[in-house]
Amino acid sequence: MIRVMIVEDDPATGALLRQLVRRIWPGATVTLDADPLLALDRWRTQGADLILLDWELPGMSGLEILKTIRRLGAKTSCVMITSHSDREQILAARAFHVDAYIVKPFDAKQIMERLSRIVDVDMASDVSCESFESLDDFIESRLKQDLPGLPIAPELVERIVGIRAMEAPERIRLLRECQFEPGLLFRMLSLANSSRYIDGMDVVETFEGAIRKIGLDAFINLAVEVSLHPGSHIEHASLAHKCFELRRRAMSLVGILVKLREHLEFNLDSCRTACILHSMAELSLLQLMQTWVDAGHAIDETTRDAVFDRYTERAREPLQAQWTIPNTLRERIDALDRLPAGTVVRKEPIIMRIVALLHAGDPQRELPRLMARFGLSGRIDAISTGSAS
Repeated sequence: MIRVMIVEDDPATGALLRQLVRRIWPGATVTLDADPLLALDRWRTQGADLILLDWELPGMSGLEILKTIRRLGAKTSCVMITSHSDREQILAARAFHVDAYIVKPFDAKQIMERLSRIVDVDMASDVSCESFESLDDFIESRLKQDLPGLPIAPELVERIVGIRAMEAPERIRLLRECQFEPGLLFRMLSLANSSRYIDGMDVVETFEGAIRKIGLDAFINLAVEVSLHPGSHIEHASLAHKCFELRRRAMSLVGILVKLREHLEFNLDSCRTACILHSMAELSLLQLMQTWVDAGHAIDETTRDAVFDRYTERAREPLQAQWTIPNTLRERIDALDRLPAGTVVRKEPIIMRIVALLHAGDPQRELPRLMARFGLSGRIDAISTGSAS
């Protein structure tokens, strides 16, 4: 099995490189380190067949790591990654027998082709393929050990990759469209709220805030990375129909939210984010089921719905554990399902619960009591017309 080390302190670039490696060699052992000293210790103890080194690392440059590897006579293939195409840098890396030199921003397909040429085919051929007897076994395994994948349309990713060449009006239209793309929004907020980007108590809860924080290059890298997860393109008819239903529900919630904003003061943009992200667990399960289908297995609506019944709550756990979403945003998302019991609930979670009840029709008669808290008892019918059909 091929062993690959990635030493990169930019989270978006690191995540993209990890997915590129997994796409080339599905059975590869891949590690990602931001700290060059820890990475070098890992290499000394575990070794690697291929190492991808960012040139500009905190405390120790990628070139210094390359020098150490070559000084010890190791046969590890080394690729240097940098945002500069300075001739002196290239010559310095060549002096220590770098196998490739990649300049950011890079094209994902070109990187895959280059890495495939660098590593010997025999070295990469020892790929262990897990065998699962059932869809349940497959989902159980992925929920325990893998980063959640999320659906994204390949056509949208293609447009995002070409965003730099767009005129301003077209770029603005694309960015407005992307703020309603759940998987991409989720990943952007996770990155924007990571320790690399956040100072102090500051949090980011909107698409606009996230892209200002992480920048265009990271935005493009995240879109490509999401698209590289197996099953990210939902093609199976039953799964695609469910994906459409979940997105339509999110837009219906947003419509009610906008209508409610005419009567109440609250942070519309942050609450809209919660509506878009509410179905993330279901979307991650759709991605897993599409992966199962892509491997040649059959699936029908009954099986699909049974997966949702059994695993939706379970799927929320890795999503919450592995990505950095602000607690205030989690509260709003959770409030769409239920308000916490026995605590003083803040205004905006109550508003989110009102939105969900207006959409669902309030079978438990919880809505009038909550509406009365804001003096809106007589406006239920007017506000509920914001729901899409």
